[in-house]
Amino acid sequence: MPALKPAAPATPALPVLAMDVVNELREIMGNEYLGLVRLFLEDAPSHIERLRDAAARNDIAAMVAPSHTLKSSSANLGALSLSGIAKRIELGARTQLLPSPTFAVRMLEQEFQRAKTALLALG
Repeated sequence: MPALKPAAPATPALPVLAMDVVNELREIMGNEYLGLVRLFLEDAPSHIERLRDAAARNDIAAMVAPSHTLKSSSANLGALSLSGIAKRIELGARTQLLPSPTFAVRMLEQEFQRAKTALLALG
């Protein structure tokens, strides 16, 4: 009997940072790029805190704005995996189909830490 092959993942995992986006932004912005990274790293925790609070209160509607902001700002910096998680939270919040908001926010927090480490390593 032939050995079974493991199932392939449905979608490939996104890298922490899309270096093509990072390199293009650095080329366009020069040294101002690091200021943009710094601003993102200062602002993102407050949006994450708003998501955490809303999830704890099961206030799904309150999760739309901070997840939308994180989706856009992280995508602009090339943190596509973080942006993808924020996008799923935003979509779930908009449609009121977010079955485990607290778990979703934990996933987002973990990916933010990975993105933060990668972004800081660029400077």
